[in-house]
Amino acid sequence: MLFKKILCFFIFAVIAGLFTACDSAGTDYPYGPVSQGNIEALVLNEGGINQNMGGISVLNKDGSVIPDIFREVNHRPLGDVAQSITKINGKYFVTLDNSKKIEVIDPETFGSVGTILYTQAGFPRQIVAISPTEAIVSDLERQLVRIRTVEPYGEPLEYISIPRSVEYLVTVDNKIFGMTTGGIYVFDTDNISKKAVRVIPEVKNDENTKTCRMLVDKYQRVWALMNIREGNRVCGIELVCIDPHQEKVEVSYTLPISEKANPQAGDVIGTITYNRTDIDPTLNWIYFNVKTCKSNTAAGITSVQSVYRMNVGTGEFEHYLDLPGIDMMYGFSVSPQGEVYLCDCLDYSAQRGYIRNYKKDGSIRNFRVGIYPSQVYFP
Repeated sequence: MLFKKILCFFIFAVIAGLFTACDSAGTDYPYGPVSQGNIEALVLNEGGINQNMGGISVLNKDGSVIPDIFREVNHRPLGDVAQSITKINGKYFVTLDNSKKIEVIDPETFGSVGTILYTQAGFPRQIVAISPTEAIVSDLERQLVRIRTVEPYGEPLEYISIPRSVEYLVTVDNKIFGMTTGGIYVFDTDNISKKAVRVIPEVKNDENTKTCRMLVDKYQRVWALMNIREGNRVCGIELVCIDPHQEKVEVSYTLPISEKANPQAGDVIGTITYNRTDIDPTLNWIYFNVKTCKSNTAAGITSVQSVYRMNVGTGEFEHYLDLPGIDMMYGFSVSPQGEVYLCDCLDYSAQRGYIRNYKKDGSIRNFRVGIYPSQVYFP
């Protein structure tokens, strides 16, 4: 009888432990992973529309992963369709497109310290600071949204209508630059309005380059990537440099796409659908993606996605790294150490994706993160 009681108690304890381990509330992290210097990178996971599964994954230096740190700490989801994470005034500002809000997060504890809720229609995307206390948010509803970046965060301060929607923004010389399908919009940070916008018409994005960030180099010049076309064929990838003071194109450099009937291994033979760009910490090298010839045999031509980079001072292009095994790149970043991190959504079937870290020695590390990883951020 005593044995049966002990056995029953043991079974009850095991079941209770299992339920505790599966508790959606998760575990608190009061010590703050960042404060211990353990974090290698943060990953923003989009999460799929209408699923409320947007999240932040933590990649630790020991190879471990916390798939959804915000939910673990705050005991609630981050929101629906996470778009971007930006650090301003010592806090993370995360845009939630389909939740129509911006979550403000403490970087040490990942606790929420504020939520900026839209009071009208909008889809917040990217954020840039325009002053010590304010920022501008790009929005797919053909508007820019002005917010506070210090407490009290409150509601958005202003909704500014513009002719076309803007995704990526940069600020230089008290000006905001935003790329559209009709050219680059330029605003003064103290006069953001439809009437005050200027346009650089020859620099514009298309369906496959709209995912490319605009970048600012060490000379405080603005760079944008465009596909060059001859008819329906993309014949080159152009990096365009804009003088922010003159608000015009200063110089551009083109990487041609091979027209050879029999390309050799390493030749650039195509562009990437939904390309991505990044710049290194020295602000000297711009990174982007192309398709290169892997082999050319009797069985046919095979290709591989490759990273190229360009020196902003000389315009010289370099074949930097090949990325074998990537079928769906949903995000792209280069670490301060020069290593490539790709967001792999697998087959885009609402399953947890992977971060692929391509190291300089040719090895690849894989981290399983949240659903639809889209941005890698290095704190």
